[in-house]
Amino acid sequence: MTQSSGSAPAGLPALAEHQILRYVAFTLLYAAQGLPYGLLSVAVPAYMAEQGLEPTQIGSFMGIILLPWSLKLINGPIMDRWSFLSMGRRRPWVLWAQAGMIVTSLIMASVPNPLQHLAVLTALGFVMNFFTAFQDVAVDGMAIELIPIEQQPRANGFMWGGKVLGGAAATAGGAWIMDASGLGAALFAQAIVVGLVMLIPLFAREHRGERLLPWSPGKASELTKGLQLESFKEIARSLKKVVLLPVSLVAGLVFFAYNLIRGFLDALMPVLTVQEMGWAHTDFSEFSAMVGSVAGIMGMVIGGILVEHVGRRRTIGIGVMILAGGSVAMALLAAEWSQRLPAQTFIGAYHVIDTLVSISFLATMMAISWKKVAATQFSLYMAIANMGLSGGAALMGPLQGIFSYPHLFYVVAGWGCLVVIGLRFLDVEAHLKRMEHL
Repeated sequence: MTQSSGSAPAGLPALAEHQILRYVAFTLLYAAQGLPYGLLSVAVPAYMAEQGLEPTQIGSFMGIILLPWSLKLINGPIMDRWSFLSMGRRRPWVLWAQAGMIVTSLIMASVPNPLQHLAVLTALGFVMNFFTAFQDVAVDGMAIELIPIEQQPRANGFMWGGKVLGGAAATAGGAWIMDASGLGAALFAQAIVVGLVMLIPLFAREHRGERLLPWSPGKASELTKGLQLESFKEIARSLKKVVLLPVSLVAGLVFFAYNLIRGFLDALMPVLTVQEMGWAHTDFSEFSAMVGSVAGIMGMVIGGILVEHVGRRRTIGIGVMILAGGSVAMALLAAEWSQRLPAQTFIGAYHVIDTLVSISFLATMMAISWKKVAATQFSLYMAIANMGLSGGAALMGPLQGIFSYPHLFYVVAGWGCLVVIGLRFLDVEAHLKRMEHL
């Protein structure tokens, strides 16, 4: 038996009604998503490199554990179709995903000598990212529905900044804990932090009057019931209409291409610095964490403002061209790689540029998403992007066997030029006008 909204149990204010709580909640939820990335995709590969694993083994590990991010196209329609509406349209999925992240972290922490059981570690890393990707889709859907469109650019800055800071904290903290107590201790610490973040969706409803827990009094809001889709056929039909628009297709291709660069560099830099340049794995992890923290703070403070004033497409274009120029400079300075300054400068610039470009991309994808199927459409873009991320990481090993390290940076520069060319056809305003006639 449900009760009126006025008699629902007390908790934090409803997210739909409190702007500051929305910013805090979405920032921390994105920070929680950054933890597995910073630990498993940055700190652990650097640790593997120091322990003498081959580049092909490290690239394969990263390519496999990142694959669940390519399955977000499946996650979106599932969440659009089914939910426990009396607890909110997205919140039950967030809670389920975070519980999965915690349990998987604890299981991984119990594996003895994990680098000697690389297949098991890889499989559990895949499961970890499966739950993390589910949380990501649920949080994105919640953000699209609860954050007013005029607040979305700034919110994206906070969210991406939170993810970067979470990743940076996991990178530095994970490297330090692994060095002192092993990988299991780092994974146990991750479980604790995710559990603390989980308290926010546990006690903050989406809309006033909803149930706090399955057995609590409350009911679904009328707005939530109005958004719920009734069949996969309806979802597929609406999605087909919008994704076949020219700008939707261009956006997917450009986002995929940029994330190929990201995935490739994320896999390349730990191997290059540790095995070729002689850094300790903790040196790389700690430096990446430091510059990642700076980039995250910049994203939170100026990211949304920059997108608003410079423009989404122009911000992306300038950032990618700077990254391409930096890649050429790295190749030309190969003789100086015995000094740390070139690599440190490149890594620092990459973190800052990637934060600003990613915020711009996220704001673009939210802007071109049709509200009728926003969660599913946004999930499609993110799945395409993460296919690029996984593909770029998987390419590192084979390409490293073909090209020298300096020539790999020329490959990055050339690919960046292709991304900039594709941006010329990404006209958001024209897309919005066409959506009005769907």
